Parts: sequence; structure tokens; C-alpha cells
Amino acid sequence: MLCKNVLPLLSEYFDEVLDADTAVEVSQHLDGCVRCRKELKDLSTLHGRLRSLSRVEVPEYLGRLLQHRLVHMHQDSWRMRLRNEVARRWSRIRTTEGMWYATRAMGTVLASAFFFLISSAISPLVLEVNPPVTEHVALTPAYTQQVGQNVLIKLGMLPAEAAKQYTVRSKPAINDLYFLNFGQSIPQAGKDDAFSVVTVVESSGAAKIQHVLEYPDDQNLLSDFNEMISSVRCRPASENGRAVPSHLVLMFSKISVYD
Repeated sequence: MLCKNVLPLLSEYFDEVLDADTAVEVSQHLDGCVRCRKELKDLSTLHGRLRSLSRVEVPEYLGRLLQHRLVHMHQDSWRMRLRNEVARRWSRIRTTEGMWYATRAMGTVLASAFFFLISSAISPLVLEVNPPVTEHVALTPAYTQQVGQNVLIKLGMLPAEAAKQYTVRSKPAINDLYFLNFGQSIPQAGKDDAFSVVTVVESSGAAKIQHVLEYPDDQNLLSDFNEMISSVRCRPASENGRAVPSHLVLMFSKISVYD
């Protein structure tokens, strides 16, 4: 045991009211600690001087108060013992090094949870049924600065004019399975063909062809593609975590391969 843990227990050790295990630990510490032995000796000297003081005649009213108190203590003896035991145990816990380390660990956990909640508020977690198109975000200095600005905007520490200057916009995406199924549904017979269109993706994820940049020779090909793109659900573009309308330029080529 350490001196800071032994010193509060010297009075109980002197009165021989400590439990056996604690008394052994205190005794072993006293064998090798001069400072604590001196404190115990001073405590013993003070106790001897108090015992040598002349007796004072007890007032009559004090006896009646003592009897009244003893009656109530007898009635609430289990409550008193429980309270005293809890107080004694707590005094031992808060004087140990483990309690100090536990409070530091708890503070670290709470701080980590706080910053995790802030980051989740800035970039909410989204679970998608279909595998999204992989996006690689480069951790450039500009992107790092943008994250810090977003935190200030969310906390209301930047005015609205300044918030407009810092925006992060992601691109919309369509699941590759839609294009795979469309390609497999095209008849293999016929000559090579190609077309390109401008598609608008609404904030709800709905998509439709807005302009045809290059018409195919086979108009059925464009018609089937228009039906496919109208039935899909895209991942819309987002600006600072909010879905916004956007455009996609899609190009499709049909190439015949001969053995």
C-alpha cells in the first residue's frame, strides 16, 4: 500500500477496527515506512494525552439526550451499519489509484463518443441494398479544411454567407447491374450501334433522359434504354449531406464480336 492510502486508515488501525486483511497490509507498510510510523506514534501520543485529562462532570440534560439517541440508534441499527459500511468502503475506493485511472478512462470514452456523434451528424451513415459505385475521396488539404468548416457550420459558428462558400458535392451513381441487365437484353443480331444521352437525376433518385446527344440507328435501342433508365433508382448527388438534382452523361456502344 502507498502512504496516501495508509494515512487515512491509521486511526481505525490504532482502534483495531479494521478488517484482518487491511490490518495486515497496513502493518506491513508500517514496518518499512518511517513517516507513517511517526504519524501512528503521534496519534498514540495524542490519545494518551486525551486519556490523561481530568474528568468533566456530565450535565444532567446530556444524559437524557444520550439515552434518547441510543433508543433511536437501536431502532435504526441496520440502517446505520449499512450507511457506515458504504461510507467506509467508498473512502477506501476513492483513495486508490485505480479510481483515478477509471475516471480518466471514462473521460476518454465520453470525449470519443462526443466527437463520433459530431462526425455522424456531418456525414450520416447510409446503408444501401445495392452495392454503390466506389468513390475514392482524396484526403487533400482542401478536403481536410472543408471538414473543419462543415463542423463550424453545423454548430452555427459560421454565418449563412460564409456557409455558402464551403460546400462538398458528391456525384450521382447508378448501380452497374442495371446496365448489365440492359446489355444482356439487347438482341445479338444486327450491326454495331451507339448513342449518348444526358440524364437528369432528381433528389428522390428518379432518373429520366433530358437530351439525346447522339441518336442510334436502331430507335428500339434508345426506346429500351429510356424504359430502363425510367425504372431505375439512382443514388442522387449530395451537397453538404443534402440530396440535390444533378446530371449524368451516359454513352452506350453495341459492338459485335465474331469468332
